[in-house]
Amino acid sequence: MRFDSSLVTNLKLNIMSKIIKVQEIVDYAVNTTFTKDFGMFEVRATVWSCVSEYEGRYENEITETELRFILNGKPCKYAGFRELYEKLYGVNTFNQFWSDLVVEFEEEYYKQTTYKTK
Repeated sequence: MRFDSSLVTNLKLNIMSKIIKVQEIVDYAVNTTFTKDFGMFEVRATVWSCVSEYEGRYENEITETELRFILNGKPCKYAGFRELYEKLYGVNTFNQFWSDLVVEFEEEYYKQTTYKTK
């Protein structure tokens, strides 16, 4: 009986050539904009986040929070608003105000997002 080596090679290729999907990771880049009215001015925050879905669960991580200040309906330059804020509320008060706002907007993002970590 003669053994045909090409048959064995073709058999190996057929078995090894099957592609099996092992996993699929879905990633979303999400940006959400919020506003907060302070009466004299308004703050607009854009919260940037990366959301990954894996096995029916979401991982949701904020990557950046950008704040913009609006006075009389017009966007202000950062340096100008900072100067005005510190003239009104005291020297070196703006950094704390900024930090508090970032925390507040990020907490609100996690409350409202549809991509809750399960």
